[in-house]
Amino acid sequence: MFNHKHIIVLYDDAEVCAHAVDKAAQLAKWSGSRLTLFACDYSSSLTATHPHTENARDAFLTRLKESLEPLANIAKEYEVDVLTEVVWDKHSGDALMTYLTGNPADLVVKATHHQNVIQRTFFSQTDWELIRHCPVPLLLAKNSKWQTPMNITAAVDPVRTNDKPDFLDDNIIKCGMDMRSLTQANLHLLHVYDPTPLMIYLDQPAINSTEVGEEIRQQHAQALETLAISKDIAKEFAHLEMGSPVQVIPDFLYENNTDMVIMGAVSRTGLERWLLGHTAEKVLDRITVDILIAK
Repeated sequence: MFNHKHIIVLYDDAEVCAHAVDKAAQLAKWSGSRLTLFACDYSSSLTATHPHTENARDAFLTRLKESLEPLANIAKEYEVDVLTEVVWDKHSGDALMTYLTGNPADLVVKATHHQNVIQRTFFSQTDWELIRHCPVPLLLAKNSKWQTPMNITAAVDPVRTNDKPDFLDDNIIKCGMDMRSLTQANLHLLHVYDPTPLMIYLDQPAINSTEVGEEIRQQHAQALETLAISKDIAKEFAHLEMGSPVQVIPDFLYENNTDMVIMGAVSRTGLERWLLGHTAEKVLDRITVDILIAK
């Protein structure tokens, strides 16, 4: 996972970013990576054509760069190499994608926050853009500390519902194993299946719904066991749960004291994305722990 030895933290002035920088710096130290604090900003008042406009923009970006120094100092406490990078752009997501084309990275880290009162994580438009389009793993960091050892849960779907690519579970588990090796964490697999839609249509007098339900459970259990064995993950670390993923996944993470969940994302466009991404987005909205998005 850390082939380029480069981690980028995307600064967001709407978020408290210190905890994200702290976690990124820990990962940078453990992996021997360098760290870049990346920010962009834009002022419409500096777009007019004027002989001194360029100088004013430079001063504007210099001020932005100086504002990143307190965050850089957090990372320097871990004795890692830290660079601050600022660019002129309206959209931080687009600016980061452009930067990545010339500066390959292994991981992008961004702060996000959760309010337990209404059980919802608040993702900005930039968060969603990165979830859908960031070409490298994306860590959305919450305001929490990692325990020692960490508990990491990889949310997998070995039955491959919703036309999910065959290789996505492999990518999810690869990220999980890399993080386990780096942090000495406990790595769990979680597969949640919901037989309700199928059972509704099979609810007929001539069909034994109990037997059908058990057949479905065995199918998913076997698929999860086969996946765990293929990745050399012990049986006690592979968990099968039944119910709506929107409810079950967040509850499992909370009940099992999870520090980080790894989930897969497939970039989709247009109507297809809305039809196939709705459930995943509702799950993300309710997760209270750090989320690592594998592509």
